[in-house]
Amino acid sequence: MKKLVLLPLALVFATNAAIAANSVDLRVTGTITPSACDISLTGGDFDLGTISGNELNATAATTLPSSAGKTLNITCSGATQVAFRAIDNRASSVPSGITQNAASAFGLGMDGANNPIGHYNIAVLQPTATVNGAAGQYKASDDAGSTWFGFGGSEVNLSSSDRSSRIGTLDLASSGPTSQPVPITSASTELKVTAMIQPESALDTSTEITLDGSATIELVYL
Repeated sequence: MKKLVLLPLALVFATNAAIAANSVDLRVTGTITPSACDISLTGGDFDLGTISGNELNATAATTLPSSAGKTLNITCSGATQVAFRAIDNRASSVPSGITQNAASAFGLGMDGANNPIGHYNIAVLQPTATVNGAAGQYKASDDAGSTWFGFGGSEVNLSSSDRSSRIGTLDLASSGPTSQPVPITSASTELKVTAMIQPESALDTSTEITLDGSATIELVYL
């Protein structure tokens, strides 16, 4: 008479019980990206035209006629608190000895004898500023956006980032001068450039001098 062998079956049942799962983990993943903003300048470069050496003052700086009509535009995919700063790509060419509005001086490059040609200012024209389709204003911060202050007058010069920690933004004109700027979806303002050329005696006017100002306006997310 054959005997049943029960032990192996018992081991099989025990093994199946050991690998059975009575729960499962569920994960929810994804990525939320910040709203992106674009900055652009409508109207092209600021061309100051041709200046005759005879028009330059021999012993003092000559201020050239201002050039305007270019519009700075900021558009965001969603309402975003954003500011901007101006970076002088010709900072090493700013003439020494500038005492008035030195933080807002941007270099115009060097002449053929390696003399600084002069400097220029970039001004925001406040009456032209718009924010989210409404009237705007220019405000600035010297502490990375912790506190803000506004400006009187129709024009405000941008500061060069290599001489100042100041950032600027466009806010609603109806906002208080010290309030935090509102998140924007669109903002714009007209810019104006005014150039000051070194005295003729400080330049090599024996050859043609090409003005070579270059600045980058960079977004700063708050």
